[in-house]
Amino acid sequence: MKPTPFIYIFLAALLLSGCGGSDSSDSTTVETETGSTSDDSSTGDTGSDDSSSDGSDESDDDTADDSASEETATESQCDDTSTAQMDELICATESFIATLTTTEQSAILYEWDNSNTERTIWSNLPTGNVQRNGMRIGELSDTAYDALITVAQTLLNEAGYEDFRGVLAADDYLQEQGGGSTYSSANYYIAIFGTPGREDNWMIQLGGHHLAYNVTMVEGTGYPVPNHIASEPKSAFELNSTTYAPLVDEGDAMVAMFEALSEDEFSDAYLSGESYSDVLVGPDNGSGVQPNDYPVGDDRGGINVAALSETQQALVIAAIAEWVDDYQSDISDALMADYTTEEALADTYIAWAGSESAGVDVDQSGTYMRIDGPRVWIEVACQGGVVIRGQTHYHTVYRDKEMDYGNTL
Repeated sequence: MKPTPFIYIFLAALLLSGCGGSDSSDSTTVETETGSTSDDSSTGDTGSDDSSSDGSDESDDDTADDSASEETATESQCDDTSTAQMDELICATESFIATLTTTEQSAILYEWDNSNTERTIWSNLPTGNVQRNGMRIGELSDTAYDALITVAQTLLNEAGYEDFRGVLAADDYLQEQGGGSTYSSANYYIAIFGTPGREDNWMIQLGGHHLAYNVTMVEGTGYPVPNHIASEPKSAFELNSTTYAPLVDEGDAMVAMFEALSEDEFSDAYLSGESYSDVLVGPDNGSGVQPNDYPVGDDRGGINVAALSETQQALVIAAIAEWVDDYQSDISDALMADYTTEEALADTYIAWAGSESAGVDVDQSGTYMRIDGPRVWIEVACQGGVVIRGQTHYHTVYRDKEMDYGNTL
């Protein structure tokens, strides 16, 4: 349900005078092109990323000259001396809202109440296949776009922000490789549910092809789940003289976790008789409810982390951190602590599937890896390339069995 924009007009007037500070700082931005919004939509489901490469009206004919160039972001209206990262995120989000016109607010801002269906709409597919909530970032004014980048930089840590830039750049790279205008760093969408505040429930939803940030704040505590991030190509690539590698570290961490196992342990971790063309617990497709299809009991499979050595357990924890620690420490620290207690690790399993003879070969389609804890759920699936044929690419998902959407559905 959409709100009336009156309250945000009032908020905009207030914020233009500043959020308690006037210091500014240089920031890295991702430039995008501007263009018209696509009306194409469908119910969407997890699967192949393949989509039409011609006739999309979601981006201009001219690709952005530099989809991820270094620039100075919009001046911060927030207090740079603040040590409370959540307060900085609230202020950055309010500052972004203050840059929006009434029409843009109507497209981007949603009421919190009765929003369960909308909040569970996200996808791995290009936006021409599944329409997202909110407004296409390629249609934002330069000022609003810069303010949105500040929100992303405040929400994510340095590594997480580099992944964000890399995923957007990968779409421009796919267009450059002949994928068509469906692929573009401009074709990502921003939506905000509720009113930002420490005492309130609210949510930032930012996503598009191979990206879904669903970050719910519950009375000042952030839950960045469900999170989907993927990349084609999965290896490092160069665009406009800049090198990107958005999921290389994540993939390497998962592989290292399995390579540290003994032959018997590796065999125990194998999901015999199971095959995965994609992640198991993917997009919720507007269900409005928490998923309930996680494996339970004997169906969980894999090897128990408590049975591993301290060195092996450290690699499991490092792999979990590759996803969780992409966010500001106000969000990630508590989650990492919960996921890695002795009790939690005693109920955590790591598992893989694919060719038993090839092992964990990320260059082979069908290779699958996961971490399955009492709460944390991380999957990596290797799929064949859609635009870049002959290579695999990663689909990943990070979920929290208890706290997806902040447990507010």
